[in-house]
Amino acid sequence: MRDFAVEGMVIMIKKASGLIFLLVVILLCGSLLVAHAVTTDTDADPDDADGNSEEVRDEMPDDDEIPNDETPNDETPDDEIPNDETPNDETPDNEIPDEEIPDEEIPDDEMPDDEESSNLFADYWWAFAIGGGVLVLGGAGFVMLKIKRKKPVIVQAAAPPANNQHPVMIGNLHHIGARESQQDSFGISDISNADLCARKGILGVVADGMGGMADGAETSAIVTRTMLQYFNEAAPSGHPELDLLVMVNAANENINRFMTGREKGGSTVVAVIIHDSKLYWVAVGDSRIYLIRNGAIMQLNREHVYSVELDEKAAAGEISWETAAGDSRREALTSYLGMKNLEKIDRSFSPMQLLDGDRILLMSDGVFGVLTDEEILRTMPHPPQESTMILQEMVLAKQNPHQDNLTAILFEYRRQV
Repeated sequence: MRDFAVEGMVIMIKKASGLIFLLVVILLCGSLLVAHAVTTDTDADPDDADGNSEEVRDEMPDDDEIPNDETPNDETPDDEIPNDETPNDETPDNEIPDEEIPDEEIPDDEMPDDEESSNLFADYWWAFAIGGGVLVLGGAGFVMLKIKRKKPVIVQAAAPPANNQHPVMIGNLHHIGARESQQDSFGISDISNADLCARKGILGVVADGMGGMADGAETSAIVTRTMLQYFNEAAPSGHPELDLLVMVNAANENINRFMTGREKGGSTVVAVIIHDSKLYWVAVGDSRIYLIRNGAIMQLNREHVYSVELDEKAAAGEISWETAAGDSRREALTSYLGMKNLEKIDRSFSPMQLLDGDRILLMSDGVFGVLTDEEILRTMPHPPQESTMILQEMVLAKQNPHQDNLTAILFEYRRQV
């Protein structure tokens, strides 16, 4: 199972895992350097300076040990008192007042709290560094576990297994066009899962988020994710056409739940199941499903656009053809996923038997809105993946400044011998 709408983000996260690891190492090394710096500062503590002062003071004789008669009379007479000395009648030289106790005699237990904190960090810096590293590594591991997903199935090459016995070959295209964001989404079930293919076949989904509404990218992703999850996890019912109907209704419910409290939004969808050489399909909105057989191209689904109703009214004589053709609402959707009451769902009521070489093409309007059926048909002689790449090149070659997102899946059925 695979959700291609969010695949780019997951790939980017996986590629960034190396950067995350490097960041962790840098943070850990930074913690060690800071701790080392703090330790160095602590080693140069002011107490050392105090100790040195004590040694100097120990070597110096006390003032009361200097005999008065050792001072030459001609240098400093007894009756002359220097400015920096205290007169004898105020404080004799041999008497030190109690309030002038030197700094070194302050007891150790009266050190300021900030010095105690610094010493504590210096003593246990290794614990802080290891703890910080463990927290960072644990957080990074948690993030990686949250984004861990099942191994994705690579379908871009759409190559069959090496034994060339796989009945379906696949190609796809997915391009942003000239838009600022990609609002198309597509998904293909796990073609490498032989058991899944045998029990349920292969599912392909193309969803086109409505660009004129809010959250187009999110709603189209909800469609592909819901349908692929159901196909992958639900027990086979034996009726793929009913399974497709259940998937579409489940996707509609999930979109409505997501849009609660948000602006109006929605998505189109076309989906097919190929199982036991039979085709089942479902469609809502204006995306298309084509069958290419024996050099001819035919649209299978009926689009849910207002132009269909206008043309039917004109054919019934209710309005003129000019009125129908000139109505500005011709391209408006009459059904899409995200409606509260989804009444219009186009689908196959019975399976279509596939013939050898049949091709099934699912497209958003970014493809068929630019290319004619004849142009699409000219790309079909090539292998499926090459055909889709040519389709993309042809669309982009038109150089439409307003080119919509373009997405397509091409299946080719080959009868097993």
